[in-house]
Amino acid sequence: MFVVRRMKKHVVTISPAASLYEAREIMRGNNIHQLPVAGENGKLVGILSNRDIREATLPVGILRGATEEEAVELLKKTAVEKVMTRKVTVATLTDTLEDAIVLLHDFRINALPVVDDKGRVAGIITRTDVLKAFIEALGVGEISSRLEVVVPDRPGGLAKIVSIIKGFNVNITSILTTGHAEAGKRTIFFRVATINVLPLKQTIQEAGFEILDPSLYHV
Repeated sequence: MFVVRRMKKHVVTISPAASLYEAREIMRGNNIHQLPVAGENGKLVGILSNRDIREATLPVGILRGATEEEAVELLKKTAVEKVMTRKVTVATLTDTLEDAIVLLHDFRINALPVVDDKGRVAGIITRTDVLKAFIEALGVGEISSRLEVVVPDRPGGLAKIVSIIKGFNVNITSILTTGHAEAGKRTIFFRVATINVLPLKQTIQEAGFEILDPSLYHV
C-alpha cells in the first residue's frame, strides 16, 4: 500500500503571507485542523495548526478586560509565517503506508503533508486515512472470522496452516505474523471468509498447532 493511493489529493494550503485570521476561517470552512503552508511554485515551507493559532492569541486572552475584537485584530495583523512550524515532517509520493505510520507514531503528529520530488505539496495523509486503509486491508468489514495460530518459527509453518484452510474451501482475506512470547515460535493472524470456524480450529489443533483463545488472557 502506497501513500499516493490513500492521500487526499485536493489539499487546501495557505500562503505564508496570509493572516492567521484567514487561516482560521479556512480551517473552519473546510473542517480541518492544519494547513500546509505553500510558498512559490507550491513548495511546502511550513505547516500551521489550529493549536498554533490558539497559542498566538493567548497573550490577548489572558489580559484582563481583553475583548474578542482585540483577539481578531491580532489574528488579522499576524502573518502565518510568524507562527507556522517551519521544520515539517513529510511523506513522499513513493512512501508506503508503513512508512507513514512510523512517521505519524514517532513524531506524534496527526497528519503528514505529501510532497513530490521538487518539494511541492502533492497531498496530505492523516491518521484516519491510514487506519481506514489498514481496516480495509485486514478485511475487518467483511463477513469473516479471526484465527490466531502459534507455529514454530521456521519455514513451512504458514504453508501448513494455509493448506488446512484450503482443504475447507475457505478464502483467506488477510494474514499477519508477529513474534510470540515463547522463543522459537511465531503467531499468525488469519482472517478467513467464514463464520463457522469451529471445524477449522479443531483440524488445526489436531495437526499439532496451538490456537490462541482471547479468554485465556482475561484476568
